[in-house]
Amino acid sequence: MTAENSPGSGPQPGGLAQGAIATVAGNGQAGYVSDGGPATATQLNRPANVALDRDGNLYIADRFNHRVRKVTPQGVITTVAGNGTAGYVSDGGPATATRLNGPLDVAVDESGNLYIVEYDGNRVRKVDTRGVITTVAGNGQAGYMSDGGPATATRLNWPSGVTVDTAGNLYIADCFNHRVRKVDARGIITTVAGNGQAGYVSDGGPATATQLNQPTGVALDAAGNLYVTEYASHRVRKVDTRGIITTVAGNGQAGYVSDGGPATATQLNQPYFVTLDDAGSLYVADQSNHRIRKVTPDGIITTVAGNGTAGYVDDGGPAVATRLYYPSGVALDRAGNLYIADAYNNRVRGVTAVATMTPPPPPTADLYGEVVSSPSVQTGQEFDLGVRVKNRGPNPADGQYVTVVLTLADGLRGPVGTTGQRLTRTFAGQLLQPQQGSLDGVFRITVPGDTPPGQYTSTVEIQYGGDLNLKDNTCTLPVIVVVPQPPTDERALTITQDTVPQAAPGQRTVFNVKFDAADSRPVNPGDIVQRYTAPSGFTFPGQPTYAYYNTAQGVISGNLDYRVEDGGRALIVTANPHVNTTSSDTGPLYYTLPVQARPDAAAGTYQNGSASIGRHTPVQLTGTVTGSAHNETALRARQESVPQAAPGQSTTFNLEIRSLNDQPVNPGTIEQRFTAPTGFAFTGGASYGYYHVQPAVTGNLDTRLEDSGRTLLISSNPHVNTGSTDKTALIYTIGIRALADASPGTRSDDGSAALGRLTPVPLSAVVI
Repeated sequence: MTAENSPGSGPQPGGLAQGAIATVAGNGQAGYVSDGGPATATQLNRPANVALDRDGNLYIADRFNHRVRKVTPQGVITTVAGNGTAGYVSDGGPATATRLNGPLDVAVDESGNLYIVEYDGNRVRKVDTRGVITTVAGNGQAGYMSDGGPATATRLNWPSGVTVDTAGNLYIADCFNHRVRKVDARGIITTVAGNGQAGYVSDGGPATATQLNQPTGVALDAAGNLYVTEYASHRVRKVDTRGIITTVAGNGQAGYVSDGGPATATQLNQPYFVTLDDAGSLYVADQSNHRIRKVTPDGIITTVAGNGTAGYVDDGGPAVATRLYYPSGVALDRAGNLYIADAYNNRVRGVTAVATMTPPPPPTADLYGEVVSSPSVQTGQEFDLGVRVKNRGPNPADGQYVTVVLTLADGLRGPVGTTGQRLTRTFAGQLLQPQQGSLDGVFRITVPGDTPPGQYTSTVEIQYGGDLNLKDNTCTLPVIVVVPQPPTDERALTITQDTVPQAAPGQRTVFNVKFDAADSRPVNPGDIVQRYTAPSGFTFPGQPTYAYYNTAQGVISGNLDYRVEDGGRALIVTANPHVNTTSSDTGPLYYTLPVQARPDAAAGTYQNGSASIGRHTPVQLTGTVTGSAHNETALRARQESVPQAAPGQSTTFNLEIRSLNDQPVNPGTIEQRFTAPTGFAFTGGASYGYYHVQPAVTGNLDTRLEDSGRTLLISSNPHVNTGSTDKTALIYTIGIRALADASPGTRSDDGSAALGRLTPVPLSAVVI
């Protein structure tokens, strides 16, 4: 978030209508190509926030490129900080020659100095007008020590946001310390909001005496009032110049209800960053609602960009009618143009003259369809085709006026009892509430055996007889029909070791073997004996599993039949490594094989393992025994989402696990104890996922319940950054239910997650 220093006019293209959206940086592909050319032609990698300087230059926190990029008003992009490698080297040199670690926010002061928040580096850095970088807050270690001393000698805990006032004071959203910190011109750090406990108590008192819940964004208005977004409490708070805190947007419940009413009475969904215009209107990146919301000085909230559906459509039209994809950051230039860090679209978007436009009124109802289809289907098979109708408007929609019309392509056939290519379904007696449930406009379609291979495009339309916004109501549904080829034996498979296991002596880990076929050919060898020999220094300790990650039905996984021989050196699997024979085994196929480094193993890389799959040529297997491995105390865990459930109902929440500075951590199998917040109990269901790799790696966790569900025990190895399949972060998804006698409106913050010897992490939940 930039300071209130009259930023210049930025790179938003001219000639667009008021409220129209355009891309000003990024071509939608995640990555990094080069600098010096048009910003719209190059790649960004999860841009997190933006800021402008007096000359109209736009600065982008290019998070996963570990760079800060600059776009001139003429649209030319360059790097101003970071060499693209994650980490920390030193201070005092050129900013473009050193490392950054997950830059998440940027701000510019009146003199043109650039401030950068390193989320994964637990630092705030400064790049002066000569291009020299220094640290201004944080010593690189995650945590909290004290206030009143030098900011560079203390700890921050995954800082997220920064802003700077006209006197040169920095304000930092110290996310997992649940505080906002201030660094004055002398470099002394203090707390200006939050008491260090995660949660929400009340408004109207001293900001330093109350709770915050994962503050991520900070901004200042012209009068010196401080605005703070609370990611996990779904609120925006205001700290006035007397230090008194109040809520200015969000009622604490995650979701979206409507626009046009008081901002404090409606819902936000994980708001991230915030900015203000010269008139005092507040702009909020309502991230998980895929919208940018505006709160006027009289407290009324509207949407100025995003229709609530995640994705990307095109540019040039009204911003309120297009799609955003987890927008996280916002900034304004002198002309009132709004710039949006459209994070998962890997773009920065600009909206023309937002500060002076009047947002259109919300529709009475607003239906849209979530498409259900299959990318490819074999002849003779059935598949689902159509839409699930949902409502994002402020009022319910009467199902008797809703009709789904599916017009099938020639060559496809409708369900039994239907004739022709036009299928319809209405929903009499059903009431579609906003943000709740859906109407099932999905049909079971058959591909006859005599349909020639090729692409078949059907269309689906949502029709409504009442007052309704009908954008996004017509979709095309292309399906590729393929003719099964005769299956071949295992020698037609391409077999590779997909990951190389790394473990310290005595520790366990896993690695993947990948089975695929050229041109997606079907391969179905039947059950064959497969012999896996571990590299020196390793043994096979237990159950191997398989998974198909790219099927129309989602992830298909299970256990493999196996036995261990030769003291664990050999693993014998009997299974059918088939791919591409049906819609449920779309390749590639992955085997996940557990291994354990022998306690007496010498450090080194061993390449003498092998995989002998039937008559296939044996494949070499490699493993690395490390000298040491970090244990679980090097991990950092946080509650990523706060569960909300009515009494007796069940839901889930996510726990994110990362490592400090993205170092490899492989603690081995450890016990993890979860205590439910008051009013809740665990269901016993828990799964894990590595979602920063493609394809995502997921599975179920080994769990046990105690104390009538109040305690959940998980036994697993929460490893990260040990190979190509566990990069960046591990997500636990845990089932939880509100007790039948729980009081609605209760928010509890007394749960905890204790991962081995790691300091317990607080858990929160809300009874609705």
